[in-house]
Amino acid sequence: MYIVHGPAASPFVRKLCIFLGEKGLAFERCELDPLDKSPRFLAMNPIGRVPILEEPDGNLVSDSSVICDYLERVHPTPPLFPTEPRDRARALWLEEYADTKLVEICARVYWMHVLIPARSGQPVDMVAVKEYVDQEFPPVLGYFESCAPDADAIVDRRFGIADIALASPIRLLSLAGNPLDATRWPRFEAYTRRVLARPSAVTLHEAELHATEVFGRTGNAPKGTP
Repeated sequence: MYIVHGPAASPFVRKLCIFLGEKGLAFERCELDPLDKSPRFLAMNPIGRVPILEEPDGNLVSDSSVICDYLERVHPTPPLFPTEPRDRARALWLEEYADTKLVEICARVYWMHVLIPARSGQPVDMVAVKEYVDQEFPPVLGYFESCAPDADAIVDRRFGIADIALASPIRLLSLAGNPLDATRWPRFEAYTRRVLARPSAVTLHEAELHATEVFGRTGNAPKGTP
């Protein structure tokens, strides 16, 4: 059985877990605090980032994009990457955009609602949150609103890596209590909601809520295996 190391609230851990679920691959998740750069953590991944995939023989693979590409090659059915070169390039570009800018803005809102208050002892600064959302969200979400599909698949009408990568950061907003505005971004909100309603994503909800509760109460990730 595969082991996924990392906290459930991480969008990159979520991306990998959904990918594994869609592949029908059994896995368990082991807590690993990405903010605690322990010798054990850095021995597993010198960059100090999650997720880390541990294979049954102990081999370790790091970085969600690398791991998903690796799993696609090892377990090609069902396919979650396009085979046609142009579609594949489009999917990989959307994955990259999601993993960078979309994660950046969604994670910042999560921090402003959950981690910063926990670590500072101060209440959520809703004025600052609104200012950040109003300034940073339109350039990114305006683009995704313009190309959001009516179904679950944004590339080649086949659900895959791009859909998983785009929906994973959006879950952070709901966990923070500040969900994506369906009146402002209706197509993208409906699309990501459909993706996050898939069984592969729903099975993560309890662990995500637990991780967020612990982050909000202690300012740190949960310890031990969930």
